[in-house]
Amino acid sequence: MWSSISVVIPVYNSSDSLEELYERLVGVLKRICHCYEIVMVDDGSRDNSFARILQLRERNSQVKAIRLAANFGQQNALLCGFHYSTGEYIVTIDDDLQHWPEEIEKLITALDQGYDIIFGIPKSNRQSLYRRLGSKLTGFLFDQVTSKPPGIKISSFRAFQGGLLKKIISHKTSFVYISAIIFKYTDQAENVYVQHDSRRYGRSNYNFIKLIGLFVKLYLYYAKPGLLKIFASKKPQFIIKDIRL
Repeated sequence: MWSSISVVIPVYNSSDSLEELYERLVGVLKRICHCYEIVMVDDGSRDNSFARILQLRERNSQVKAIRLAANFGQQNALLCGFHYSTGEYIVTIDDDLQHWPEEIEKLITALDQGYDIIFGIPKSNRQSLYRRLGSKLTGFLFDQVTSKPPGIKISSFRAFQGGLLKKIISHKTSFVYISAIIFKYTDQAENVYVQHDSRRYGRSNYNFIKLIGLFVKLYLYYAKPGLLKIFASKKPQFIIKDIRL
């Protein structure tokens, strides 16, 4: 068994999926580690997601409940959660049950082979052609502006060493993109194939306009130093409205 694991979950309008996600996570974490915490960060949800998170915390003090003052975005919500994570291993997982909590053990086992970061990649890609194209373009841009090793794919389902955590949260940029920050500090990455479900709850906020915006911002904030950095925004990374630790 591992000593301690922190699971960080950005939550947005996901009240319907949180109960099952919690139950599956606890079942896995109790089996594979001595100590765990589940850090749920409500990113300005418009449904009763935060109320559900508080209910889970009432049942289990290992749940940390954080509510942001507005919708800052998934990446910023993750960064906020990292500030309150204490585990030897950090895992990030989406709130919509596409990622299987049962695959966390596989990620951390791979991490112990000497890597700093492991990305869980779906065995079979159930995304639309449009979404797959977006993923390929994002991967291409990462190759241009970061030290990502060739052939490594990125995913929001990942595990990394706790030693990397301080470096991530010390990176002061208003445009937060966790994987891009990680590759500023390490290239010791690997992919592991995992089970992956289709989205059962909610809908994706992904669209072509947002993809173009992502490309521009990644280049602006994470490419090698250049004149474009004078246009970089200095907005706060996140603002907390409520927190229960």
